[in-house]
Amino acid sequence: MRLLLPVLLGVILLAGCQKKDLNNQPHEKAILFFTVPNQIGKTEITRTVDTSRVRLTMPTGTDMTAIKPRITVSDGASIFPASGESVNFATNNNKFTYKVTAQDGATRNWLVEIKVIDNTYDSLVLIPNTGKWNEKFLVFHDTVYNNYLTRFSGWNGGDGCVSIPLPNGNVVWSFQDSFFGQVTQDRSRIDNVFVRNAGFIQVGNSTTAASYIQLNPLGIDGKAKTWVTVPGVEDGNKELYWGGPAQVVGNEVQMVMGHLVDEAGVLHHKATDAVVFSLPDMQVKKIVRDRYTGEHPFDASLFKGSDGYTYMYTTRSFPICGSDVLVARAANNDITGEWEYYSKTGWAKTIPANEDFKSILTANATQPNVFERNGKYYLVSQTSCYGLNIDIWEASSPVGPFTNQRTLYQIPEKYQLPEFITYNAVVHHSLSRHGELVISYNINPGDFWSNFNKPGSADRYRPWFVRVFNWQ
Repeated sequence: MRLLLPVLLGVILLAGCQKKDLNNQPHEKAILFFTVPNQIGKTEITRTVDTSRVRLTMPTGTDMTAIKPRITVSDGASIFPASGESVNFATNNNKFTYKVTAQDGATRNWLVEIKVIDNTYDSLVLIPNTGKWNEKFLVFHDTVYNNYLTRFSGWNGGDGCVSIPLPNGNVVWSFQDSFFGQVTQDRSRIDNVFVRNAGFIQVGNSTTAASYIQLNPLGIDGKAKTWVTVPGVEDGNKELYWGGPAQVVGNEVQMVMGHLVDEAGVLHHKATDAVVFSLPDMQVKKIVRDRYTGEHPFDASLFKGSDGYTYMYTTRSFPICGSDVLVARAANNDITGEWEYYSKTGWAKTIPANEDFKSILTANATQPNVFERNGKYYLVSQTSCYGLNIDIWEASSPVGPFTNQRTLYQIPEKYQLPEFITYNAVVHHSLSRHGELVISYNINPGDFWSNFNKPGSADRYRPWFVRVFNWQ
């Protein structure tokens, strides 16, 4: 041991010298960081024996003749063109070669390639950020899907907008209260009917009129009827379902639906049922009644976890329009089976008393959208009382606690009381192309009759879409 100690000390000292030398090598000529304002996602830097490459993505509409990157290179090295200098990438198919020179004069060429997001986003319109949301978030009006749901026949307006990706590449759209009928070219509804839930299939990624396959049946009068009705109920306006989020399990789609009852002209939540559809035609196979009964509608949000549980979320309202978030779960990702409820003492197999539920978010929220990305869990929700802010929180578990609240987007002020209310902010993962968040929110006029017989009236009760990049 006495002989070994000096040897070990010598090795440690040598290692320390080697580490210090590596931090200040005169021949190093690497690009360490490369960013461009408003870029989408992270920069990819590749350095091997044969490759020196930088890749990044910019949104459609970027002036590629005047790219001004922020660049960091190896200690003591220099780069040409310099960091912050304007470079014309357009002359060489959005590519440009930078030269990095080390302290000892050795040089290395770095190819920088900029990808402009594909034709899916040709119609995105950048929304100027005037300080109303986090400065790093890049938000666009998604005119592709705004236009897709600006329809002139069949379904042409509604709320509760949810999209469900199917294994065959199609997308199912589910809505709650909806209008069906004709819309004139000046956007006025004529000869419409009002149904309590609705659905249609979007074929592939197509947004043409031909991609619409209606799921609501037609009555003997040729007009649309409610898509899914409560079994045994004669008056579908007195007892009804509101559609909710869904998941694919095997060769079926499972959807939570709120079961509501009209009592003296006011709709009350009676239960949450599980409706099972066949694939690929989305026909009702069975309805499992009363998966939950009580005052909390666990049909606002659904998250199919990789841990084998599917989580259902709801909000619990407090005075002055505040709310917090409660959660239930079903094992084996099967919401037709038994549910458990997150309580102050852990997961309970029976429904806890209201005061015994454990909140996973104590901030104001209205419709929680929970999802996982790269091992972290996120919750997106519009703030309460028809608030205009759409916020995001994060956590290390699907049951929170969710913290680090930031504003993703603020709905335009024109959509607020007394003329409008806004609600139903929903994240559409099936529509994302590059990891961005696709979010819809719904507007609803205070005057129900303003939905008809006037130019533009068909655009007063419907969802609108935005895309948020750089949100992580």
